[in-house]
Amino acid sequence: MSTEITRMYANAATALKVAEDLREEGYDDLFVVNPPGSSDVPVSAIAAQITLGRVYLGDAKVYARGVAAGHALVTVHAPFGSGKLAEVIMDSQGPVDSGMPKVVEPAMWDDAAPLSSVLAMPTLIDDPDPVSKIIGMPAVTSGDCSASGVIGMPLLTDSKMGSKGRLGLPYLSSNPTPLSSMLGLPLLSRR
Repeated sequence: MSTEITRMYANAATALKVAEDLREEGYDDLFVVNPPGSSDVPVSAIAAQITLGRVYLGDAKVYARGVAAGHALVTVHAPFGSGKLAEVIMDSQGPVDSGMPKVVEPAMWDDAAPLSSVLAMPTLIDDPDPVSKIIGMPAVTSGDCSASGVIGMPLLTDSKMGSKGRLGLPYLSSNPTPLSSMLGLPLLSRR
């Protein structure tokens, strides 16, 4: 398994120097594409030449525009574990912009905080109540801003209500198996 690393250079001489440096370090799976001698070479032909270096056609079409403009391209297929050295060698000669979009580094994943990783939120923030600000409701209220206050019920009960709850239902049921009794099912089956 190898890693494809491609860089574009301002001229063929720089590309040749990079290829020599890579060969000195033991990289032999190299492919160099120099700019064409005449300007009448179609970009599709340059792209076809680039694909001979095992570069994807979509990428080769982007690189071909740069080669047609007079730049040279070097592609190396670095063996597993040696890609960073190849990148350092190739970047040391001052590559030019190839036209390829920059690779976006993946977000770091934290197994200890998977929800924060998915939402790309830091686990420690300076805001003590971020959800309250998102939904527009303060975390601590000083009046009837609670759900029970909205429907007209007191927030706390007093002893005047007795053993009945706010809706007139008792807090405790005298039936130990209310669901089974309501459905007519025995609590324990006999075998």
